[in-house]
Amino acid sequence: MPDTETDIVIVGAGASGCVVAGYLAEHTDARITLLEAGGADKDPFIKIPAGYAKLLEHDRHVWKYDTVPQYGTARPYRSGKVMGGGSSVNALCYVRGQPRDYDEWNEAVGGEEDWSYAEMLRHFIAQECSDTFHNAYHGADGDMKIELTRHINPLNRLCVKAFQEYGLPYNVDYNGESQIGVSPVQTNIEAGRRCSAVDAYLRRHLQSGRVKAVTGITVTRVLIREGQAYGVEYLAGGRSHRVLARQVVLSAGAVQSPKILMHSGVGPREQLNAFGIPVKVEAPEVGENLQDHPICCVRTYVRGKLGYQDICGGLGAAKAGLRYLLTRDGPIAGNGIETVSHWNPQDFTADPTVQCYHVPVISEDGLIPTGKRPGVTLEVVLLRPRSRGWVRLADANPDSMPLINPNFMEDEQDLRDAVAAIRAARSVMAQDALAQVTEEELAPGAAIQSDEEIAQWIRKVVNTMWHPVGTCRMGRDDRAVVDARLRVKGVENLRVIDASIMPNIVSANTNAPCQALARKGAIMLAEDYDARQN
Repeated sequence: MPDTETDIVIVGAGASGCVVAGYLAEHTDARITLLEAGGADKDPFIKIPAGYAKLLEHDRHVWKYDTVPQYGTARPYRSGKVMGGGSSVNALCYVRGQPRDYDEWNEAVGGEEDWSYAEMLRHFIAQECSDTFHNAYHGADGDMKIELTRHINPLNRLCVKAFQEYGLPYNVDYNGESQIGVSPVQTNIEAGRRCSAVDAYLRRHLQSGRVKAVTGITVTRVLIREGQAYGVEYLAGGRSHRVLARQVVLSAGAVQSPKILMHSGVGPREQLNAFGIPVKVEAPEVGENLQDHPICCVRTYVRGKLGYQDICGGLGAAKAGLRYLLTRDGPIAGNGIETVSHWNPQDFTADPTVQCYHVPVISEDGLIPTGKRPGVTLEVVLLRPRSRGWVRLADANPDSMPLINPNFMEDEQDLRDAVAAIRAARSVMAQDALAQVTEEELAPGAAIQSDEEIAQWIRKVVNTMWHPVGTCRMGRDDRAVVDARLRVKGVENLRVIDASIMPNIVSANTNAPCQALARKGAIMLAEDYDARQN
């Protein structure tokens, strides 16, 4: 097949790739080609806010990754594989994090670029179109639609009361002045439909022809010659193709971006040598520094028909679906996760170390409903884990799944923090507002009480919150994979713009931060591209 030529090729049409492609289409005259391993976002369950539960239950539109064994058992480690990536299949929660998250990014680059909270807030505001807030922390004119939860069901209202009885303040805006407190969830929803990164930034440019998208392909490597990237190679229909470009951007996520770099000869020398991959640039931390939010779910049955368990299947689901089709209203028009808490169990006035969504169903993983008996699930998530894992090659085949080790709870302080967080969740369950409706605890279970017993249970059940970051980290030091302008060190014309560049994980769901960092990355790329053209 003849080579295809373009000006900028972007690998990955997830949240970050959509932002980059959309910004470049609007602010440069470059020819832009976007490559995506998944398919188009045509599945109607993508558009329905509550549809993500069905998508994830059946592993639709995801990379079917699993980890290497964690405490003896491999854990599912799924990631979006469709136009829009995670923004098309996630639970639609819009969370930014804390100022210190971004100020630490700024420290990591040593002043070479401004990655501070004040700088990142500017990008959040530019992207946001909030239906409720318009102030120093929020925008109302951006493309990403943000809706404050319209309806809070009775079980979640009891959760809100219980967290206040426990001692947290009610905070209507966790993306504002302070993250601390119990809050209604802010969601990527408009008029009963998901607003993905494709909807917000990309679709109009696909329709106009400014961006060319190629879907259902596997990028095998970046083409590098004499220290310069000049395109990418990909597989489609069993045949190899090449796209030649002046600039290459990897926006394939924290698993695929380092994997593609390693197959391109950029990575740890010992790994590349082990699989016969010629070393173009020795970069020892490609694939290292993997960070993720570990999650453990405290589940308790409730009396009566509180919550949404009765609409998760059968006649109840049919009724809710019909209501949605006729009115774009009802439980399916929301994400089903209507309230959330952020706090530090050791100090309620300090920056939060724990996030807890209040899910009004019994759910083993916090996303997919399980069983028929009504209940409530408190998703206990560590926001600032110390444990570090890795992504490494399994073999020399670019089509093979990589090895993923999130190293959950490897740091003993993480385990101690998780035990304290589980005890805090139990304390919330015991408050008057919830105690009047709760029955027996399903998990961890009444038999598990001591710190060691709780720790053992955590090791058994801990899993990912779907927020992997850090595997191509940004920094000023020599071991960092990309510099402050997100250029891969040692290779010209090659950037990484996605969650993998985060030096430290943010105290938030990563979708919104990925979009903001991608906007900043796209601005820097556009500046450099225009400078070269002139």
